[in-house]
Amino acid sequence: MERVFKTLRTFATRRLTFAFDKIDFTYTDLTWKRMWNWFLAELSYSLKSDRVWAYPTHLQIEPSNRCNLRCPVCHIVTDNKPQGLLSLKQFEKLIDEVGDHLLFLHLWGWGEPFINPDFFSMIRYAKDKGLKMISSTNGHFFEDEKNIDHLIDSGLDVLIFALDGVTRKTYEKYRHQGDFDKVLRGLRFLLQQRKKRGASSPLLNLRMVVTRDNEEEVPQMRRLAQELGVDVLTLKTMNTFDNEVQGNCLLPLRTEYRRFEYNENGQPIRKKNLCKKLWNHPTIYRDGVVVPCDYHTGLELSLGNAFGDQGKGFREVWFGEEFRQLRRRFLKGERAGLRCENCTLNFANVEQCVSHVFYLKTV
Repeated sequence: MERVFKTLRTFATRRLTFAFDKIDFTYTDLTWKRMWNWFLAELSYSLKSDRVWAYPTHLQIEPSNRCNLRCPVCHIVTDNKPQGLLSLKQFEKLIDEVGDHLLFLHLWGWGEPFINPDFFSMIRYAKDKGLKMISSTNGHFFEDEKNIDHLIDSGLDVLIFALDGVTRKTYEKYRHQGDFDKVLRGLRFLLQQRKKRGASSPLLNLRMVVTRDNEEEVPQMRRLAQELGVDVLTLKTMNTFDNEVQGNCLLPLRTEYRRFEYNENGQPIRKKNLCKKLWNHPTIYRDGVVVPCDYHTGLELSLGNAFGDQGKGFREVWFGEEFRQLRRRFLKGERAGLRCENCTLNFANVEQCVSHVFYLKTV
């Protein structure tokens, strides 16, 4: 009944609020096309249909799968996938096809988005469609005033800024080849320039992935975030891409910072996976490969290519038979051989992998 009231209220007011990483995003003048697409997407999921009746409401697009860092357990390090950049022309093709239907665009993948020289142009192009957008960075690109001006002018709504420690020693244990001092200087300069220009966006979300090496630094990180003047501090749980957590040297000892809930024997408890991404939130990698979510690397599963031959694009993939077959398998619980079988959503004790959110300013 609550969902019915939400739908009626949305149609009456053309106002819609949704959350990502426990941060709210609001449309106050929703277009009829987006509103109708949202309604049909929710209906498809609610009825557990293998056939979706709408474009996705959320979409993740990877601008780059190149990175300047070498973090452990990241697929950039562990996989042999060819690396490259998404072209502006390819991005524009995607946005022209689905942009009027989308509510939310995630602009990152397994690489560093700001490596792509067309990244700011991509943001502006999508913003011209009226989209809400979020991106993420390891923070090594903000000592250049031009980059900061381009970022502020682009209209990006939220930028996740990764900083996984309050000391160089702790930070560089996880962010291999990272420069702690450079990241801090860049963050301070970005905040300084945003204030100087009187801009309110992008909202700065300081992100700490909590590991065994930095879990005792959480109180200091909260103080640092307050001193820096960021808008939000979020603590993200460690993703090992494996539910076998015993003996993993990266996982924090404190269970409040772990992704899983455990039984009395210390084993992760399997739960019912109610993932919606097959119905509303796919991922498109920089080479056009379409997967249900970024838990799939694109090496072991591809549902098609958004830059296909003979004029075929994302529509043919999203509404196609391979996606329908995967939805049917998921609904029947036939997940052997899929990453869905050991996805952290089967065990997760936290929503969207973020365990704590600290609002440091009014957002």
